[in-house]
Amino acid sequence: MGVPVITFGTDGWRALMDDMFTDENVIRIAHAFVRWRSSQEPHTDGPVAIAYDGRRLSQHYASLFADVLSFHGIHVLLSTAIVPTPVLSFAVKHRSCSAGVMITASHNPPRYNGIKFKAAYGGPFMSEETKKMEECILPEAEPFVPACEHIALTDFLPEYIAQLRLLVDFDRLRVFGEDPRNHAAVIIDSMGGAGQTLLEDLLTPCGWRAQTIFGTADPDFYDRSPEPVEQNLEPLKYNMSATHTLLGIATDGDADRCSIVYDDGEWMNAQETILALVWHLREHKLWQGGIIKTASVTDKLRLLAEHWGLPVFDTLVGFKFIAEVMLNESCMFGGEESGGFGYQPHIPERDGILSGLFFAEMIAFSDRSLHEIIGAIRLRVGSLHYRRIDAPYDRPDRAALLPDLAASAPPEIAGFPVTKVTTFEELGMMTGVKLECGDCRWLLLRTSQTEPLVRLYAEGRSDAEVDSFLDAGRRFARL
Repeated sequence: MGVPVITFGTDGWRALMDDMFTDENVIRIAHAFVRWRSSQEPHTDGPVAIAYDGRRLSQHYASLFADVLSFHGIHVLLSTAIVPTPVLSFAVKHRSCSAGVMITASHNPPRYNGIKFKAAYGGPFMSEETKKMEECILPEAEPFVPACEHIALTDFLPEYIAQLRLLVDFDRLRVFGEDPRNHAAVIIDSMGGAGQTLLEDLLTPCGWRAQTIFGTADPDFYDRSPEPVEQNLEPLKYNMSATHTLLGIATDGDADRCSIVYDDGEWMNAQETILALVWHLREHKLWQGGIIKTASVTDKLRLLAEHWGLPVFDTLVGFKFIAEVMLNESCMFGGEESGGFGYQPHIPERDGILSGLFFAEMIAFSDRSLHEIIGAIRLRVGSLHYRRIDAPYDRPDRAALLPDLAASAPPEIAGFPVTKVTTFEELGMMTGVKLECGDCRWLLLRTSQTEPLVRLYAEGRSDAEVDSFLDAGRRFARL
């Protein structure tokens, strides 16, 4: 049997435990990380922060990674406990670390684990750096002697909480929460992930009746996939519908993503979650700056930004592309339809904990229900009509699918003229093609880099238009 080839995806490395994700392969990657770090120009001697989620053996892998770095004389700040990924990312920036390592498979099923890499700015590695590190991986694990003299056990949480208190108006949360007429109540579903009871611990002192379900980190995520999408949130939806509660918040396996449930148990889709967050930041908090949206985010966000005269930046799908814009432009917010939301005054990184707090703050500012807030946004930009499909595609021509479509783009889709064709590339490979038919009418096709899938996204001005666009996408991809 040959040596297993380790290939990084859009956000580090993820693999099945006891198959590819093993001690040997983690050691191989740790040594590769050392080689990558020593090759950086200008070279930095800053420490490396390492943290982990609650998956099986995550703490072990974090310690193993730290041992390899310590063996090479690199100073390591190793988390004393399970923490969300944004806590680690903020620590990297706040403590002037050279980089960060998070042992997590994020929202993937329990049988997976993974490694995320964070750059000195507190956000994900860009594609070029990820590729460089991948090229540093040797075929076999190199010998090393575990050494702990360069490892400092560190509690990253207090500094992160202090940062949240700078970004969130806790005084307003307290005034709202302590008024019995407001019935300030929230249910948090941490999904057995790294968010644990952090949101509850922050909101309860403000007078909010905060209750966390699945708040103890569990390696099996209580037999759910820890992705906060509608089909995985039945417990939260039920609890919201059965209680007098203003807000439901769900965070994923490493708490960098956030999802919202209305007071009646209805799930708020990610597109409207993005619209609500931007509305709150601009209308209530008076933040300034551009707005970053990935290609799969609704054009309604563009309409909202144009109302305020704010610039909009379009990027490829993947939060590292949002982070890249955040590092180079003045932007207050970046969002992707998979539930990742980031804020430039904080870190160029997703943060599900901060996003959840912003929703509580949103209600306290407006003194309106979430349905009323979304209703006001719809009056401004219209109703949202959007859908995504993930279709299996394991035929050998998958790499040629998008270039062929871009080269022979149709003149119209479902009777609407195609006004613009945009292609997206990463490291020389085409990863997406977007066909636009004017505002709020478009079709996007993407091929997954790590799975045999074609993803189809469509927005229209009615559900029927969305269905027509997706049918056209199926024809283009021969699904």
